[in-house]
Amino acid sequence: MSDPPLTLGTAGHIDHGKTALITRLTGTNTDRLREERERGISIELGYAELELPGGRRVSVVDVPGHERFVRTMVAGATGIDLFLLVVAADDGVMPQTAEHLAVIELLGVERGVVALTKADLVDDELLELCRADVERFLATTPFAQAPVVVVSARDGRGLAELLDALARVAGEVVADRREGSARLPVDRVFALRGLGTVVTGTLWRGTVSPGDRLIVQPGGAAVTARSVQIHDRAVTTAPAGSRVALGLRGVDRATLERGAFLVGPDAAVLYAPTRSFAVSVRLVAGARALKTGERVRLHHGTAAHQAHLAFLDRRELLPGEGTVAVVRLDGGAAAVEPHDRFILRSLSPGQTIGGGIILDALPRRWHDRDGQLAFLRAVAAGDIARACLLAAADHGPAGLGAADLAAAGISAAQASGALAALVASGDLEIIAGDDSRPGPPAPDTGTATAPGTATRGRPHPGDERRWFAGGTIAAVTAEMVTLLRRRGAERPENPFVPLAEIAAAVPRFPLDALAVVAGRLTDAGELVERGGGYAAAGAGDALTTALEALAARVGERLAAARFAPPTLASLEEELAADRHDVVAVLEVLTRRGAAVRADRDLWFGRAAVDEARQRLEEALARLPQITLAEYRDVLATGRRHAQALLEMFDREGLTRRRGEARVLRARR
Repeated sequence: MSDPPLTLGTAGHIDHGKTALITRLTGTNTDRLREERERGISIELGYAELELPGGRRVSVVDVPGHERFVRTMVAGATGIDLFLLVVAADDGVMPQTAEHLAVIELLGVERGVVALTKADLVDDELLELCRADVERFLATTPFAQAPVVVVSARDGRGLAELLDALARVAGEVVADRREGSARLPVDRVFALRGLGTVVTGTLWRGTVSPGDRLIVQPGGAAVTARSVQIHDRAVTTAPAGSRVALGLRGVDRATLERGAFLVGPDAAVLYAPTRSFAVSVRLVAGARALKTGERVRLHHGTAAHQAHLAFLDRRELLPGEGTVAVVRLDGGAAAVEPHDRFILRSLSPGQTIGGGIILDALPRRWHDRDGQLAFLRAVAAGDIARACLLAAADHGPAGLGAADLAAAGISAAQASGALAALVASGDLEIIAGDDSRPGPPAPDTGTATAPGTATRGRPHPGDERRWFAGGTIAAVTAEMVTLLRRRGAERPENPFVPLAEIAAAVPRFPLDALAVVAGRLTDAGELVERGGGYAAAGAGDALTTALEALAARVGERLAAARFAPPTLASLEEELAADRHDVVAVLEVLTRRGAAVRADRDLWFGRAAVDEARQRLEEALARLPQITLAEYRDVLATGRRHAQALLEMFDREGLTRRRGEARVLRARR
């Protein structure tokens, strides 16, 4: 198995010999700009490939050391796996030495080598003093064990030892490669004749091959990788950790710049660019205090943004302290994802003051600030169970889905395991489609039915299952029963309430979950279901004294009219009654079985319908088929009434239409 790709980043003060050392080691002068070569300093990022003893190859990102180009240095340090800190023996540890190493620490790089350069310019005594100075400095950092190698790019002293040290450290590095579709922060954009727009960067995740479709973030433009190179070599697939150059099709050079991300379509859907995200942040020991809301420059990937941080537990963050905060960008959106690292620098003077890790890439508006604080602390500590409990409590009756935790970097597998355990312990509740036990649900074991399955025709809560804080389902159940009992008392003639109307009275509780609860209550005998609506048990046929009198008159009129009953409007006019009251008594008569609704505004008496059905069956026993006109004559009624009855019998399955006639439907 070949070694995974690694990227080595240089660090160090201006004019300490970083570029000269890399040129001597690789044979590539990373100062590609004429201005860089004329002035003898690095201004832009430089790239080279380094072969280590044993044959392993690593990519090298050479960064500028001048304080004015720290922004460029941070862009280059993004995505490196190990560092080469360069300190000149004739100068010692300088401001950018410390700042660069602080950036490396904040970006989570754990291993590296220190090169004590320009050994040819000092005597042995000064060289040892400088080495001691470097080791004292390293002792104040997490890199006290980093090997220090004395070298000279001019006479070649120590180069073999430096390569050996880099090979040993590279062998100890465990690259942080998260799985998923491609993600490339762009650190350089240019155009080449015959290739068009070309971008370079260190591939953070996934792979890229020619022909792959990628999305530009922010912006959303779709591009295609026309060609893929690693250090000027065309490859069929570039793995994560590689320094890549992509020739792109579908985008103009002017529309891309350093700071953009190229991501696979899956990642583009999952994480949309945002102007707000939640973070864990820490100030470096030598920084000044940072007030909540104070503007800073935030470096993420290869981009820089002006932003301000809102601390959730304090007004001021002191040097060396850490906390959680919500970041709001002042300008455009950033393509952040959970677990990404970032750097904070003050605006004036421009200094690195801290950094941190993104905890929640798309934070929702929490109902409780303390709850959000506790949630973010749980995420930062890796306490997934507590994070799930807190999120479920804040989601309330809306319930918590596993996908709701993705923006906080909690995978579906992690969420499912934690949520199942919380259900088993009784801390959370879930509505499972295969659980039709009456009453409020007992704690589920966490075993789910296949997405989309249902029992006894009832809907499952969907492919996205929802978990609820303890007591939520019982509260919704009680609220539903109370609502329907009140409706039955207030409108006994029409106590049935459609599920959608019930949902409006129980805001945020998922409709499909509400259907399962209603089904359980129906099974338990507490509710009655009819025509898609629900009523409290025992309700449904009661009428007030006045409406009973109206019902008697309506029933008499329908019975008298037989096969030619009046329409709703005619009934309203004949009986001088309110339309609402007429409809109410007709619905009750229908539920009692005294009337049958045949059309939108037409009811028949039950006896008339039964006789009309009998006459139709007798006619079709003699005839192969019957037309509307013939049936109208059989009943001695009008065309409208005969048609309404025939269409009703079609719906019942007694007859079916054949052209302009009806025939008996074959019995199975």
